[in-house]
Amino acid sequence: MARVQTVEALEGVVGSRPLGVMLKSLDSLDDHCVKLLACSSFAVLGYVDVDGQGRATVAGGPLGFARLVDSTHLELRLDAPIPLNPTVGCGLLFFIPGLGETLRVNGHATLEGHTLHVTVEEAFVHCAKAIIRSGLWKSPKPATSDTRAAGTWSGDPEVHDWLSRTPFVALASWDAQGFADVSPKGDPTGFLRLDGTRVAVPDRPGNRRTDTFHNVLEQSRVALLALIPGETRFLEVSGVASLSTEPALLASMAVEGKVPKMALLLESHAARLHASQAIVDAGLWDTARHVPASQLPKMADVFVDHVRRSPQKGAAAATVRALVSRRMLSWALEQDYKKNLY
Repeated sequence: MARVQTVEALEGVVGSRPLGVMLKSLDSLDDHCVKLLACSSFAVLGYVDVDGQGRATVAGGPLGFARLVDSTHLELRLDAPIPLNPTVGCGLLFFIPGLGETLRVNGHATLEGHTLHVTVEEAFVHCAKAIIRSGLWKSPKPATSDTRAAGTWSGDPEVHDWLSRTPFVALASWDAQGFADVSPKGDPTGFLRLDGTRVAVPDRPGNRRTDTFHNVLEQSRVALLALIPGETRFLEVSGVASLSTEPALLASMAVEGKVPKMALLLESHAARLHASQAIVDAGLWDTARHVPASQLPKMADVFVDHVRRSPQKGAAAATVRALVSRRMLSWALEQDYKKNLY
């Protein structure tokens, strides 16, 4: 099997990280982030437990369930206490129901009872492609024989069924220093490939940061959280990951004639199905509770302001800041979603 094991090989397959994309990252929560948090009712949390295993869980409630303490601190309530190791970083992926973009917040956290206290070290908005491809906010449809994931899962048949039916997963990963990231991955139902206790997740166009893949090259520990629209449970899979460019595997993942350039292979150490009060409280699948577009900031405004406020220094960063504009970015985003969804 063709494995990708170095940064040079990775960038040879998916390209290097564009400076403009990396400049969207902030070291605190600005006004745009605060507005998006006020419209968020749900989040996926990636963390490391006291045994050193990558884990993932969810949190949710009414809009604005995550309480802003100040620009670098958040508080949110979990369904139940978790075995959090506070010395390792955690990542949060915040959802705004009805919106394609998600807010990614990375940092460190401590737990007091059910309350998670988060120190924010990085925040940025992720593009909408994963949610668009997955149809996450559309009315759920029953899986048919030609939309279920190919392959077999050894062990719990309920886990196999869930992996077969999910159109969306969030991948939590960590770099060698323990800094975390949670990235959205979505495709039409049946997009995963199963083999024994291994799950293969295709790489699709996104924001081109490739954080998950860089992290896996440094630290193979990962966690996957899978959602199914209409369901009030979620699936958590913990294990280790590697990166593959095996042609036959990638060809089996083609959508609309587009073959992914790479796949992440997650070798499962544990898989757990959880009932979730957070999904119920968030009204995640209730379209009547989705946030109207009129109440949301325009994404081009968010991206432009984040590039201009980025703390990154250097002549190249200064040039990008000087050139970026709302009109240019609005056009670029529209074209990108039309031409590069898969």
